[in-house]
Amino acid sequence: MIFPRAFYFPSSRGLLPVLASLIFPFGLQAEESEEVTKLFVREVPLTVHGKTVTMTAIEQEDGTHGYYPDKSEGMHVEVVNQLKVPTSIHWHGLILPNPMDGVPFLTQNPIEPGESQRYDFPLQQSGTYWMHSHYALQEQYLTSAPLIIGDKSQDTLADREYTVMLSDFSFTPAAEILENLRRGTMPASGTKDAAMSEQSPEPQTLLTQGWDDRSQRFLKTTVEAPLKRPDVIYDALLANRRTIDDPEILEVQPGETVLLRLIGASCATNFFINTGLLGAELLAVDGQAIKPLRGNYFQMSVAQRLDLRVTIPQRGGAFPIIAQAEGSTLICGVVLKTPEAKVPTIPVQAKTATGILDNTQERRLRAPLSLSQRAVDRTLPMVLGGKMKGYVWTINGKAYPNRDSQNVKYGERVEVVYTNTTKMGHPMHLHGLDFQVTEIDGEKIEGAMRDTLLVPAGANMKMEFDAIYPGVWAFHCHIPYHSASGMFTVLKYEESKGKFWRPEMVPLENLGLLPSPSATSED
Repeated sequence: MIFPRAFYFPSSRGLLPVLASLIFPFGLQAEESEEVTKLFVREVPLTVHGKTVTMTAIEQEDGTHGYYPDKSEGMHVEVVNQLKVPTSIHWHGLILPNPMDGVPFLTQNPIEPGESQRYDFPLQQSGTYWMHSHYALQEQYLTSAPLIIGDKSQDTLADREYTVMLSDFSFTPAAEILENLRRGTMPASGTKDAAMSEQSPEPQTLLTQGWDDRSQRFLKTTVEAPLKRPDVIYDALLANRRTIDDPEILEVQPGETVLLRLIGASCATNFFINTGLLGAELLAVDGQAIKPLRGNYFQMSVAQRLDLRVTIPQRGGAFPIIAQAEGSTLICGVVLKTPEAKVPTIPVQAKTATGILDNTQERRLRAPLSLSQRAVDRTLPMVLGGKMKGYVWTINGKAYPNRDSQNVKYGERVEVVYTNTTKMGHPMHLHGLDFQVTEIDGEKIEGAMRDTLLVPAGANMKMEFDAIYPGVWAFHCHIPYHSASGMFTVLKYEESKGKFWRPEMVPLENLGLLPSPSATSED
């Protein structure tokens, strides 16, 4: 699967609040002359380990996976629901009018089977984004796709580019996985090797990311530590919906530079990215430019994105790009191959498991264009809590659904203070804006601009943003099993009414692809 070319462009930081207020609350209605792209949410077959199952996809009429607009054209799509159950598509990471955000029972009603909904608004960013269902646990059925926004001014960034979506796959239905987690039944997915789910109390050699001060680059290293398994043990990892025993082969030419747009479209899997013999430059995270950093071993959590640029040697060859799951030996990936090169045999699993993601990478990321310097007007504490028994996850001691909200006023500089009291990391996603990472465990930094921040176990982190996009916005852990179990809240502007906000409807969402009596929603 080869994705269309897109371009890389850091979005601006200095938008005037008055300009934002004029543009975004009203959106952009398409003129009759605007070309509208239909995106069909439909069931599709997928074969994993020789077994064919029904999954989902977000496709254009010609089968193109996802959407690839140019920034200058704006967003003009019609989402058509061909599933048997409701759905709703969220445009992850985009700055957009609140009614366009695609969150059911918060910014809109679900899209019922056989119905469609239009989305029209100006594009303020370009780069690597993605779209996914925000209805129940549909992400686990691969209801996701790339959203790559082009800008021709960045055409010189690389000679060629490819988009690679990383997903986790289970033969076990998502609802059953969640029920297993709530019951404390492990493994939570369909793998038959129960020993895989056990935590190792004794230290062992694990792969992790290191930083070499002398060469100023990220690299693969090892650490002696107990093995910590993730919540869900998966049957496979997928790169562009393919397993590592049948990886996608991406054609390249000797001497070319290649931009890899990596998308963490997984549900409960964080990744270590290994570019092997190819040194890489990390150019962007979450679609936002950073001051470039070099290495061949990188971290990417659930819902995050990395833009990596590699240079193909003049001698040519075949170069696997491998993603390995946190706390696991499971891998997936693609192969960059020059003509006539022989594709190497790739083991179906790594020999050594990985450790956990930490802030080795995050604390070194720097935005080339930071937020303007100004005093913080409001501080929002976000204490991340929860427990495995009963599988309940909380923000500030409360589990969603509820009517609590994190309130801000238009124009304020807002600081969010994360305190992770749990024993696992949480990829926290705030809808509708970019924020800047400003402090990690007491160290003040002018960090990356992001839309999703991994807060590792026990970490204390801060971020800041300007409250200039009114609405009621979702704010949650991006692991669907965590958000569905309570780690979800809303960021609410005091002047916003939130006419679609109906938290009481959330428990009625259908958790699978087949209709059930509890799946119906009210107008």
